[in-house]
Amino acid sequence: MPLDPYISCPCGSGKKFKWCCAGYYGSIEKAFDLDRTGQHEAALHALQELTQSHGDQPAVWGYYAQFLYNLGKAEEADAALSEALKRNPNFGMAHFLRGQFRENEGEQIGALLLYRKAADAYDPEAHESLAHVYMKIYQHEQMLNRPVAARAALERVAHFLPGEAEVRQQLEGEFGEEGPFPVAARKQYSFRPTAKRVSEAAATGRFTDARQAFVTLTQQTPDDPAAWFNLGVVLAWVGEQPRAVEALNKSIELETDDYRAEEAAALIEVLRCGHGMESDTDYVSYGFVLPIREPNAIMGMLRSWEQARKIRGVRANQETGVMTALIVEELPSLLAVGSATLARVTSKMVIAQGAIRLFHPDRDTVAKVADEMRSALQLAVEQPIESNGPISFGDVVLEALAHPVETSDVNAAEAKLREHARHYFEDSWLHRPLRALSGTAPIDAPGSKTLRKKLFGVVKFLEQCMDSVRPQKQIGEQLVPMEGYDFNALRHKLGLEYVSAAPPDVKVPVDLPPPAPPAPAAVAPRDIASMNAAELAALDVASASVDDLEHAMLAALRLQARDLAVAFAQAGVLKPAETGKPDRYPLYATAITGAVAEGEIQKAIELAEQGAAFDTAHNEGHRTVEFGLKRAQLFARMKDANGAASAFESLIEKHPEEGKFFTTAAEEMLRLKDGTRALQFAERGLELARRTGNRDLEGHCQELQDAAKRTN
Repeated sequence: MPLDPYISCPCGSGKKFKWCCAGYYGSIEKAFDLDRTGQHEAALHALQELTQSHGDQPAVWGYYAQFLYNLGKAEEADAALSEALKRNPNFGMAHFLRGQFRENEGEQIGALLLYRKAADAYDPEAHESLAHVYMKIYQHEQMLNRPVAARAALERVAHFLPGEAEVRQQLEGEFGEEGPFPVAARKQYSFRPTAKRVSEAAATGRFTDARQAFVTLTQQTPDDPAAWFNLGVVLAWVGEQPRAVEALNKSIELETDDYRAEEAAALIEVLRCGHGMESDTDYVSYGFVLPIREPNAIMGMLRSWEQARKIRGVRANQETGVMTALIVEELPSLLAVGSATLARVTSKMVIAQGAIRLFHPDRDTVAKVADEMRSALQLAVEQPIESNGPISFGDVVLEALAHPVETSDVNAAEAKLREHARHYFEDSWLHRPLRALSGTAPIDAPGSKTLRKKLFGVVKFLEQCMDSVRPQKQIGEQLVPMEGYDFNALRHKLGLEYVSAAPPDVKVPVDLPPPAPPAPAAVAPRDIASMNAAELAALDVASASVDDLEHAMLAALRLQARDLAVAFAQAGVLKPAETGKPDRYPLYATAITGAVAEGEIQKAIELAEQGAAFDTAHNEGHRTVEFGLKRAQLFARMKDANGAASAFESLIEKHPEEGKFFTTAAEEMLRLKDGTRALQFAERGLELARRTGNRDLEGHCQELQDAAKRTN
């Protein structure tokens, strides 16, 4: 059926077919028809004749290249495309076909670059061609874990094919409110108003034109944060991750609005999770591949691990032959008491194409699983091959997630999941140096003007990632997300209070005066454990109970505010005895540590003796051993061998069957160069070990005995 003469020409020139390829397109169709009926030589000859009669037309060489490639003549096809580009260096069809050739050869990055070149070269009126090329760009950007660029490409497809409902559905499914990505990765970014009007070239529909327009604008107004943000967004749309991060960082440095800084910093975190940014991100997927030699052994191991509750969520796709599962480790008993048992994921597992693939955001964790699996399977698998790559956004917070292994109380499980996340973010992550913060730990970042603004976005990104993977619970006939960790508690710990008028998504009419700031609301008292350093420092120590002071001390230690923690401990040990709080060892231990840090060892010894006396009087002596051991070690720290030996003798007299006292005493005497006493303690421990059949203790004491003899 002949083509409508007034449609856009299929070569992508943007011209109507009647005034472009119509003069020879019939010959091209005939040649391809001959090829489909097996008349390959006749088809080839017809196209070769066409390159002679219409050799000045780049489209002829493009169709010829496509034909040659279909025949398996890749090199000749590439040469034909070179001929097309000689006639028109900006011929979109040639770049697109060459991109397909590279894609078929497995050159994903090279193919993507050529597809982007084709998108710039095609005429804006060549809607079908542009839709096709942007669909390719979308697919490649998705595979590279670059959703901002992928969304921009898919939006272009929807623009060029407005009548295609499937494209709209795909766009909504991938990047709508129910999409799988965190908000910062799926949102539709828009340009911010700039101090100077941007060139009209930014609105041509070509990303490269917008890119150049904002490059020019940042040169003209280098102090305008909006210009840098807009440039960063355009660079993200075209997949230029490093340059986008650079522009967005510049925007944050100049920004005075915390909400806008937060948006830019969260976008940076998204971009850093993409391909090619592995050395510049805090989130990498570490993996090990174990090629399979004996499949039956694998299934046996999986059954064994499933019975031991080390594997959860096994899914097998019979059509693709792919099996996925989570390797888990039950959490310690303190989190497992009651009616809910939790486990943490130590690795995600995929079995496909003759190999086991393990991956996790923590290298040591997944390496341990790979070693355990290799030991269990022996020769059934080959040696693990290590790799790393972009992380999926759900795995960014994998270490903060726990999974219910068994539960009879959903509410209890929900509370424990929140507590596990709280422990991770407030006790571990808070002190972890981050590349996003120039190697600074989050707890220290608020002290820097620029790092503080970046920290807003880092926390927002984690919050959105956590929100996208929350476990679900059954309410009636519906599955709803469980209540997650409250990141406002983390912001409060960090002292992150917003300084701006409104979030960037809140539109304020430009013709109205800005709203008056709301009257300050009454602030509900926060529990001590959730206080930040400033609030802890303002705590009224005189009126606080011993229990409050201990909680304040622990909160200060989590924030690494050690001087504050010691102050709370010192205040706590001076309080009179209270009903219901007999155990003061944690307070005394921190106060002793503070005295040692100040070089006041004698004061530390006095605190240990006071603590032991208080424990005997009010706690039935339950902490006598801890205080006695600390006192002995303090004498050793003072290099008082007589005092240390006497303190250890006192401990051993009360607990003659406790082997660790002999070994600890011998070790301390060795440090003090007192070989005689070290030998005595080691020999007494050796006698106890042989009498009780304790092999571990015997070996340890023999080593100490030998060391003591060498000292003498």
